[in-house]
Amino acid sequence: MSDQTAVSQIKTIITPIAPRLSQQRAAHPTSLRALPETLVIPVLLVAHLLLGPLLVFAPVLTGLHVLSVLALGVWWAILSPRTERVLYICAYITGAEVLWRMADSPLFWEFGKYAVIGLLLLTALRSNRLRGPVLPLIFFALLLPSTVLPLANLDSTELRKQVSFNLSGPLALAVCTWFFAQTALTGVLLRRMFLSLVLPIVSIGALTLTGILSAKELSFNNSSNFATSGGFGPNQVSAVLGFGALLIFLWLFDKEQSRGLKLTMIAVMLFLMAQSALTFSRGGLYAAGASALVAAYFLVRDRRTRLRLAVGLGVLLVVVNFALLPVLDQFTGGALTKRFADTKLSGRDQIVLSDLQVFYDHMIFGVGPGQARQYREGHNKAAAHTEFSRLLAEHGLFGLTALILMLVLAIRHFLNAQTPEAKAAVAALTLWSFLCMASVAMRTVAPAFTFGLAAALMLFSAPAPVPATPPSLENRFAPGRFTPGLSR
Repeated sequence: MSDQTAVSQIKTIITPIAPRLSQQRAAHPTSLRALPETLVIPVLLVAHLLLGPLLVFAPVLTGLHVLSVLALGVWWAILSPRTERVLYICAYITGAEVLWRMADSPLFWEFGKYAVIGLLLLTALRSNRLRGPVLPLIFFALLLPSTVLPLANLDSTELRKQVSFNLSGPLALAVCTWFFAQTALTGVLLRRMFLSLVLPIVSIGALTLTGILSAKELSFNNSSNFATSGGFGPNQVSAVLGFGALLIFLWLFDKEQSRGLKLTMIAVMLFLMAQSALTFSRGGLYAAGASALVAAYFLVRDRRTRLRLAVGLGVLLVVVNFALLPVLDQFTGGALTKRFADTKLSGRDQIVLSDLQVFYDHMIFGVGPGQARQYREGHNKAAAHTEFSRLLAEHGLFGLTALILMLVLAIRHFLNAQTPEAKAAVAALTLWSFLCMASVAMRTVAPAFTFGLAAALMLFSAPAPVPATPPSLENRFAPGRFTPGLSR
C-alpha cells in the first residue's frame, strides 16, 4: 500500500458541533491559508520579535494577549472541526508560558499547565475520544496517595498550593501523553506545531536582548545572570530558548521548505542559542545540544538526509566557533567560555543526594508533595530542581513506580516511530523532556507537553492535509488514532 493510499484511509472521528462548517471551509479556503509559508513565517517572526518588548512596556497587552490566546483555544476546541488548531494553541501556550511570567501576567503561576490540560480534555470530550491508553493515567494516579501526608503539618490552603505546584506538571504529562497517544500527525502538522512553539520563544529572545541593550551596566561571573535573562529566572529562560533552537533544528530537515526560509530559520536558531548562552545558565544549551545530537544519529542513517545533515552541521559548527562564540566571549570579557568550561552542578547534586536520603528514610509513601525541603539536612531547603529525585523523596515507592512507567512510555513511543525522521523527532523530544526535568523539574508545561507530543504517530511521508471522503473510512494505517487536519 502506498503512502498516498494509506493516508487517504486514515479515519477522522472528530464530531464537530457544526458539521457543515467543515465542508464549507474545504470548498472555500480562506486567503490566509492560501498564502505561502515563505511569506507568512517571516511576518510572524517579525511580529513576535516586537511582541516581547511590547508586553513589558505596555503591561495591559499581556493580559489581552493571554486572554486572546485562551479564548481562541476554547472557541476552536468547542466549535472548530479542525482539531489541529487546538493543538497549535496548546503548543503556543507551551512556548509562551515563560514569556507571560516574564511580563508579570496577572494570571496564576500554573496557568500554562492547566490551560493545556483543559484544552486537550475539552477537545477529547468534543471529539468523543475518551478511550485512550491507561498507562499515563496510572502514572499520575500513583502520585495521589502521598497527597494526604502533609495534612498533619499544613492547612488546606497551603496544601492546595503545594499539590498544585508539584503535581500540575505530572498531570499535564499524563494528559498530554494520553491525548497524543491517540493522535497521528502528518509532517505538515508537526512542522506547524513546531512553529507555534517557536514563535513565542522568539519573543522571549527579543525580551532578553532588550534587557541587555537597555542595561546601564552588566557584570558577568561564574553564575547564572538575571540581567541577561530579562530579569527572570535564568534556568527557565535558558531552557526554553534552547528548546526553541532544538525545534528549529528539527524543522530544518523538512524537505518541502525553500532555501531562503531555511536560512531565515537558521538565523533565528543562532539568535536563540546566543540568548540562551548569555543567561549563563548552561542547562538550556546542554539539553538542546544533546537532543540535537541524538536526532542527528538517527537522521544520518537515512541516505536521503545524510549529506544535508553533514553539510548543515559543518556549516553550523564553523559559524558558531568562528563567528558567534568569539563575539559573545568578547562581549562578556571571556566569562562565557569560563562559565561553560565549569563542570560544577551549582548545588543540584547536593539536593538530589538529600532527596535520595529522604527517600531512604520514608520509602513507602514519601513525605508528600512539596515537603522534601523540610526534611533535607543542611541548607538544601530550595524547591526541587530535579523531578526524578523529587518523585522519589515525596512519593516513595509509588514515585519510583511512576518513574518506571515514564521510562516504559518513552520506550513505547520510540518503538512506535516508523521512519528515521520519526525516530529522530521522538528521541530528541523525549531526551529534551528528561533533561529539562533533570535541571528545572516541571516548573513549566514544556517538558510535559514535549513528552506527550513524542507519543503521537508521526507520518513524515504523509501529504499535506486534504479533505477526507468519506470520514467513515476504516483506519488501516494508524488504528485507534485520529489525524487532525485530514477532515476539514
